[in-house]
Amino acid sequence: ASLLVAPASLLANWAAEIQRFAPSLVARIAHSSAMPRDELQAGTCAEGADLVITSYATLLRNSWMTTATWDLAILDEAQAIKNPSARQTRAVKALDSRWRLALTGTPVENRLGDLWSLFDFLNPGLLGSAKGFNGLCKSMASSKQGYAPLRRLVQPYILRRLKTDKSVISDLPDKTE
Repeated sequence: ASLLVAPASLLANWAAEIQRFAPSLVARIAHSSAMPRDELQAGTCAEGADLVITSYATLLRNSWMTTATWDLAILDEAQAIKNPSARQTRAVKALDSRWRLALTGTPVENRLGDLWSLFDFLNPGLLGSAKGFNGLCKSMASSKQGYAPLRRLVQPYILRRLKTDKSVISDLPDKTE
């Protein structure tokens, strides 16, 4: 089974999209709004499921999610793990999965450390330690090349789509400012 972690406000959206685009997939929402608390805490909702959909807060409160072995761990709105010292981030990074995927529209909101935290989930060690990465960023800021070496390093791991690309999604309205 795979695990999808998203903000609680998006759980129903994910369930609806799965029903629409992959109706044969057995997906269960592991959240107190969708099932009795005892069933949620026991983890029985994962039995026979292809995908378990949960929230960041529910992941924190249910240790079976971090002790289970998942085929794929998916984070939606992955900027939720930008603070590496937050309990939520530590719980997400403790997930045992063969593959990891992070979905975010804002990989860097305020500082390059946000990017480090995302990559520490996706590919631990690729960007070194947090302290080492901060030192590297300081040296790049004052170098002639700037952040180009960092961009080259992470670029193969980032799939980016533009909202203006009609081949990706044709019914998205133009951005209004």
